[in-house]
Amino acid sequence: MLKPILVENRLQLAFIDTILQQVNTVDYQQAFPLAGAPTIGKHIRHVLGHYAQLQQAVTTGEVDYRQRQRDRLVETNPLAALGLLQQQLDWLERLAQLNTNPHLRYQCAEGEGTTSLLRELDFVASHTVHHLALLNILLQQLGYLLPETAGMHSSTLAYLQPCAP
Repeated sequence: MLKPILVENRLQLAFIDTILQQVNTVDYQQAFPLAGAPTIGKHIRHVLGHYAQLQQAVTTGEVDYRQRQRDRLVETNPLAALGLLQQQLDWLERLAQLNTNPHLRYQCAEGEGTTSLLRELDFVASHTVHHLALLNILLQQLGYLLPETAGMHSSTLAYLQPCAP
């Protein structure tokens, strides 16, 4: 049931891995003059924090992304981020063994409701795509290249596929 969305999540996190495998610490921490553009490290910490919060939610039954841990070490050190990324990838592998789609309580500033693991995995994958699009712009300014599809949602890629004759 969860396998297709887990494949999508692993794909998006593979792009994060690509960044972490090549970016140096100075570039990872570099501030950009763009309005509201945080460092590469802050983007990655933000993305991985959402995954960590969802992982916790599977245990507690309640997801509240406002309560995620904002780990300064992950934000400033690419090796620390790689460690957390590997934990998240391992967790996604374990989720592939689930035969259910657990329901979760959802907390946000506007109230609470219910959601499912499937829905939240879809959210964190889309959220990661959004940040990858921003990261792609920042990385290009520093001379790094990501795969062409980094920062493109799977629905966009499907739309761009030519129809068979």
